[in-house]
Formats: sequence, C-alpha cells, structure tokens
Amino acid sequence: MTRKDHRIFFTALGFLAAVQSNVREDKRSLQATMLAGLIESFCENAMPGAFANELPDIEPLLESYIKELRDTGSAKLNFDRQTLLRMYELLTVQNMRNEQKQFYISGHDDVIANRVLQLAEERIRREERA
Repeated sequence: MTRKDHRIFFTALGFLAAVQSNVREDKRSLQATMLAGLIESFCENAMPGAFANELPDIEPLLESYIKELRDTGSAKLNFDRQTLLRMYELLTVQNMRNEQKQFYISGHDDVIANRVLQLAEERIRREERA
C-alpha cells in the first residue's frame, strides 16, 4: 500500500468511528480527519519504520511520462523494474476499463452473470494448475 492508500484507509476508519460515535453530520468530516491523523500517528509510533519502504505513487509518474510523450512525441522510461511493472499494471487496468465501459453501461444482467461465471471458472483452472 502507498502512503495515499494508508491515508484513505485511516480516513475511512476515522469516518466509521465518527458515524458510530453519533457525531453530528456537519462535524463528521472534521472528526474523521482528526481521527485519521491519530490513527496514522499511532501506527507510526507503534510500528516504527512501517511506512519507510513504501513505493512512490505511480499515478503522478505515469501522468508525467504521458504528458512528456504527448508533448514531445517521445519520453524516457528511466525507472526500476518494479516501477515499470506498476506503471504497466495501471495502464493495463485503465485500458481494460475503457474497453469494458460500454459493456458496463449496457450489458444485460444475464450476459454479465455468464462472464462472471466464465472468469471464475478460468481462475479455478489456473489455481488448480498452480
């Protein structure tokens, strides 16, 4: 998880706590943010160095690369293997979502259910081969 992922998770926990504590609706955001900061501080104190080895957020790197590629027609990918793989994964997911957008919008429930079944069966076969 990236630092951003952790903060989102901590904020969600803070919001959950604010809701369960019956904090007034107009104060929930402030309370959730405050609790998220406390949770993050607690985690940093309880587990020193837990966030030290986090990988950089890939989206800004990818957006910068795409902007340079768009503006100049070429751009260097001077990143380590792990960063390149994460960039590849993000682009693959974005590409798949774009290709599937129309399916998501207009796909009939039976067609979607059949696709879920097909993908689940493929996963089971993959897991059995591993």
